[in-house]
Amino acid sequence: MITPFHKNQRGNSLTSARLQTFLSARGFNIDRLSLEEDDWQQRLQRALEESKYDLVHGFHARHFAHVFQAIPDIRKLPVLLTTTGTDINYDLYGTTRDIVVKALQTVQKIVVFNDRFRLGLGAEFPLFKDKLLTIPQGVFLEKGPVINRPDLGFSPHDFIFLLPSGLRPVKNIEMAIEALNAVHEETRAVRLLIIGAIIDPQYSQNILDSIKGRDWITFLGELPHKKMRSILSLGDVVLNTSQSEGQPQAALEAMSLGKPGILTAVPGNLNVISHGAEGFYVADRKELISAAKILINDTAIRDKMGLKARSLVESRFNLEQELDAYTSIYRAQA
Repeated sequence: MITPFHKNQRGNSLTSARLQTFLSARGFNIDRLSLEEDDWQQRLQRALEESKYDLVHGFHARHFAHVFQAIPDIRKLPVLLTTTGTDINYDLYGTTRDIVVKALQTVQKIVVFNDRFRLGLGAEFPLFKDKLLTIPQGVFLEKGPVINRPDLGFSPHDFIFLLPSGLRPVKNIEMAIEALNAVHEETRAVRLLIIGAIIDPQYSQNILDSIKGRDWITFLGELPHKKMRSILSLGDVVLNTSQSEGQPQAALEAMSLGKPGILTAVPGNLNVISHGAEGFYVADRKELISAAKILINDTAIRDKMGLKARSLVESRFNLEQELDAYTSIYRAQA
């Protein structure tokens, strides 16, 4: 497995770590290499010279395109590429389009997280149709230390909106802050809990500056994934305000615990929930305010949506289904 990141808990690092752990338990011998490691080229070249691998599984098309450029010999092996969000939402339509398309042309199989991506890519690139596969990410929250509301300074009466997200521009954190600020002015019990790594330094500083003096907002920073089950359990509603997504994995983790979601109506989020069933899609700050107020004021709707959210994750974002799909690909390609 070749992932662009491993230092922060980002989508690519968590996805590749999850798959390595559980597919290894199924009998596959898997190494995971990060492009953040200084010696990744030497290690990969040496492994290829030793014929160590039968299959290469890459994550993120733009980053993996650089692997093809640096190590041309990797083309001698079957390559499976999992696209993860910004690569097909942004990189495919920006200045890096040519190298992304070339990477997609070179690999044997391309995994996307939902059918919107598969159908869209298949329509734009008909030659890719036979290699495109939809495999939703499976949700897995390991058990960890128990964390209670008082541990974080919350009371039983607080209404907590969860925002599990790294701090970078595409995550549009300011949308949540601005919308919930208006809600907080009416409902003083409203709290916003932001959990995630500082990824883009300037953007992160802007966000941290904007929450200074707002004691109703708590920023926890990056936490070990084993703590996320307890942290997410403390909330009432989960938010995803991204401008685009691959799959809103952290939001789905909260939904697996019975939390309704409010998601922006953008690629990657669309086709995940049904609007009005497991939560709401919102297009702007005004709609987020409206959805938040409904879930604050109507306990019955909130509880019903939470139950449906849990059921949705169990049925559509099931870990065993994800592992079965990758197991089949590995065995067919290797």
